[in-house]
Amino acid sequence: MRAITDWVDLAEAQGFPQRGGAAPADISRISGAFARQFGIPLPDDYRQLLATTDGFDFDGVSFYGTTDVYEDGAFLPGLLDSNERLLHGSDSLDTPLRFVGETGDALFAYDSAEASWKAVSRYGLVTVFRFSSFAELFDAALATTQ
Repeated sequence: MRAITDWVDLAEAQGFPQRGGAAPADISRISGAFARQFGIPLPDDYRQLLATTDGFDFDGVSFYGTTDVYEDGAFLPGLLDSNERLLHGSDSLDTPLRFVGETGDALFAYDSAEASWKAVSRYGLVTVFRFSSFAELFDAALATTQ
């Protein structure tokens, strides 16, 4: 399994510039909200991702940053903002899933009822893969780009 920082370096080397790391105050702010919404503390691996790059986008795979950002003509979704849109958009969803990222037809989520990380189909929220940690989910999602 590659380290999160290795994936960030690879993305940048392949022409996908990443944002700088989030400010410690922003990570602290989102940590409390994450714990309330997800029912678990912000995982250390996700904290490391945010400290390295405040949101990650590589070859169609995105992991959410601390807040929505429009930068250089691109939209980078934020963690809490994205969950608000996905859970309470046009129809409120009654689901234990809390979302951390996405790719074309899949969403990356933490299932608070099963205490597991998942890739789920965007339409129907059917579990496609299960993971034991955020780091494992992140690595598997990025491995599809190779």
